[in-house]
Amino acid sequence: MSTACIATLPVALVLTGCVSTQRIAARARLVSARELASQSTTAVTQANPDVTIGRLTLIHTHTGTAVVASLRNNTSSTLTDLPISVGIRTHGNRTVYLNRSANLDYFDSHIAAIGPRGVTTWLFTTRRRVAGGRPFATVGVSQLHASAGARLPQIDVSLRPGRSAAGGATVAVSVFNRSGIPQYDLPVYAVAIRGGRDVGAGRADVTHLGTRATTTLGVTLLGESQGATLRLIALPTIFS
Repeated sequence: MSTACIATLPVALVLTGCVSTQRIAARARLVSARELASQSTTAVTQANPDVTIGRLTLIHTHTGTAVVASLRNNTSSTLTDLPISVGIRTHGNRTVYLNRSANLDYFDSHIAAIGPRGVTTWLFTTRRRVAGGRPFATVGVSQLHASAGARLPQIDVSLRPGRSAAGGATVAVSVFNRSGIPQYDLPVYAVAIRGGRDVGAGRADVTHLGTRATTTLGVTLLGESQGATLRLIALPTIFS
């Protein structure tokens, strides 16, 4: 099996050390496929029976809207690149989709990964303001079928001292890639929970996180954060 070192890699996929050229190519194909998919509209009309949607929360403020979804993988396999459509049903029973536009970020309409029998949180945020209503979500079947083992790369997220910002709280978080697999376009989610309810939510992205590397970033929450407990999630995007 041939290998390639850092000096021979494309700038967009710089890695640390030497890895097989086949693995480099597979990662590049996955990133490219996601970029291509993000240019089209994602519309999920048929639910994936392998995924159960649990708690679904709509957070709407004068600065934007968030939908927080709790998801369960009902299978013994890792599920990756799952398309998801979210929206609200208004009090007048009108259906409004929030993430059906083309040229959205790929992970605005896809769930990166859920481990075997695992439960995770995914969220969508937009500056679009909506009136009240009932949120809905439909998870579909992956079209990419990215190769992933039973054990996903471990990405740790921890809270650092934050500061207040207009429209909500900006929290500083540290993101640590414990694995030997670099991560690209890594979504980091923060959900504020008070009294058992999701009252605030925000997302930020890490463009590249090297193997066993750490970075810090700020996540601005829509909604409330005063007196709330924060749940932090980073779903890996590269699996092997």
